[in-house]
Amino acid sequence: MKFKKKAPRPSPTTRVLTRRRIDVAQLELGMYVCEVDRPWRETSFLFQGFPLLRPEDVQVVRERCAFVYVDETRRVRLGDSMVAVPVNLVRPQRRERVPHALSVEIEAAEQAFESTALLIEDVLTDVQQGRPIDTRACREAVERNLDSLLHNESALLWLTRLKSQDVYTSLHCLSVSIMAMGFANYLGLSDADIETLGMAGLLHDVGKIKIDPEILNKPGRLTAEEFEHIKLHPVFGYEALRRQSDIPRAAVQAAHSHHERLDGGGYPRGLAGDQIPFMTRVITIVDAFDAITSHRSYDEARPVQDAFAILREGGGQFDEKLVLQFIRWLGVFPVGTLVELHTGEVGLVMEKHPTLHLRPKVLVLRDADKRPCAPRYLDLSRICTDGLGQAYRIATGLPDGSHGLYIASAEIQALLHPEVLALLDIEDAETSQPAPEGMPRLG
Repeated sequence: MKFKKKAPRPSPTTRVLTRRRIDVAQLELGMYVCEVDRPWRETSFLFQGFPLLRPEDVQVVRERCAFVYVDETRRVRLGDSMVAVPVNLVRPQRRERVPHALSVEIEAAEQAFESTALLIEDVLTDVQQGRPIDTRACREAVERNLDSLLHNESALLWLTRLKSQDVYTSLHCLSVSIMAMGFANYLGLSDADIETLGMAGLLHDVGKIKIDPEILNKPGRLTAEEFEHIKLHPVFGYEALRRQSDIPRAAVQAAHSHHERLDGGGYPRGLAGDQIPFMTRVITIVDAFDAITSHRSYDEARPVQDAFAILREGGGQFDEKLVLQFIRWLGVFPVGTLVELHTGEVGLVMEKHPTLHLRPKVLVLRDADKRPCAPRYLDLSRICTDGLGQAYRIATGLPDGSHGLYIASAEIQALLHPEVLALLDIEDAETSQPAPEGMPRLG
């Protein structure tokens, strides 16, 4: 008896392939990553599958993978409300934060700052002569600066305010590195990402060493031809860094793109929007802020409030959400800012409060008639009142040099000695007391 082989039944449905492999350079916002190029347990991702909702999400995947698989059926249509949701894709690894008093940390901060400043001079010389950069030394310097920041970030932030026009480029790189790390710590990034931003800041302007110094330091207005020459420094920096495999990709990108703007009006490539990675966006904000508030050969330092206004009102040049976060972190009256109190007295912001941004520690140096007076510490986060019993408050910020007070002067620098700061701490503790429970927070 013969049995006929039954023909296979036609499938009632057709299977459609929805998963495809792509290189991470091709990732776009809204894509859903369903698989990566290694087992999930070997990654630091929090989720086994996730949508790319923000530019920083795309950047995180690009930094950790070579290729991924995306599920086209789960692509997300982005809206402003969804993009604003802050969800970390990776589990931040952060060391313990142990605070130190400013009087305790200032000496270590000065040593770290000065050694890194010397290192950057060596880095610039290496770039100028075509030699490899000592990345190991750069990483060690960044780690040392981060240690100081985590103990008391006001100590290093103080030192970023002290820049000479003669060595502006090197100190600018150092300042951007320090502020980028402080800002990244505030944003809750992992220690590894904070250090990567520190490297990016440290190396972002190395291409300037290839610019004609007569043009770079020209005190007057640049001609169109001279400005085109200046605009080559990101390209020079990129060419110098991209040849070294041990330099983080984010640092190479920052060197190449820190003058790009979200509206497409930057240089050298006219990138726009999502083409500018998250870490580069951070560097662009810090770079612009530090440049505006520094004395340069062609421009005087402008008040911090002017810099904040330029960043906020940039017409779409900067990431608006990051700018607001940056201002919240740095404080309306940052460390090293001259301020006028409601009494008319003039003081210097010595130390920021971690949460009460309008209540820093202020050192009074001029009386109500703007005459020199004995230095007096006021901790505005504690109870301290004037002669009429009114709580001290800051009325306005002042530009450097107001009433004969210059941040880089010997008069001010003498106040940063650890012993002087310790005496001021004792005086402050004896003359003020903690704010009571329920006291309204102005910060």
